[in-house]
Amino acid sequence: MSEAPKGLVDQHGGWDGVYKAVKAEELPWNAGAPDSDLVRLADAGALPLGRALDVGAGPGHDAAFLAARGWSVLAVDLSGEALKLAAKTVRAEGQQGRVTLREVDILKLKEPAESFALVHDRGCFHTLAEADRPRYVAQMTRILQPGGKVVLRTFSDHEPAGPGPHRFSKDELEALWAKLFHFEDFRTGIFEGPRKPKAYLSLLRKKG
Repeated sequence: MSEAPKGLVDQHGGWDGVYKAVKAEELPWNAGAPDSDLVRLADAGALPLGRALDVGAGPGHDAAFLAARGWSVLAVDLSGEALKLAAKTVRAEGQQGRVTLREVDILKLKEPAESFALVHDRGCFHTLAEADRPRYVAQMTRILQPGGKVVLRTFSDHEPAGPGPHRFSKDELEALWAKLFHFEDFRTGIFEGPRKPKAYLSLLRKKG
């Protein structure tokens, strides 16, 4: 029996390996611009201003966008190579003074409780192991202010099976999040970038 095809991260021995081996414009998750749903929600006034956390910052377009729209942004990523790319984007957009870049595992982030008004996650949550997903939700609950929101982009179960991130169903997302968060928006779409896999966008508001 042949081995299952490896995802990009496994092929290159980790996230740093991907960022070293693949040109920025060819990264599957690099839209080359801020996420269109993030822009839509910001334009609609649906996102609370204050301090924002950009999880899995990648090329940095979303962090730079949030900073330009008035948020003070902490952008985190497991990959130091990703953060080098994010730093270039932030500088190009003139947002160095409003974005802090930090190499850290989101599950180990030690920010004080209720530190953020907004969390943006475009592609981190769906890469986590199943056992780590409840820990992630608990971390979001801890660091968000009352009424704080999460903008969450994940692969959807409409995307054919294969290597790469987990394909979530709506029921799976609700089972993980609905006890502690209200779903204010939920829609199908694509994960913008070179490959355009099918995705879900969830806007979640912390209960209480």
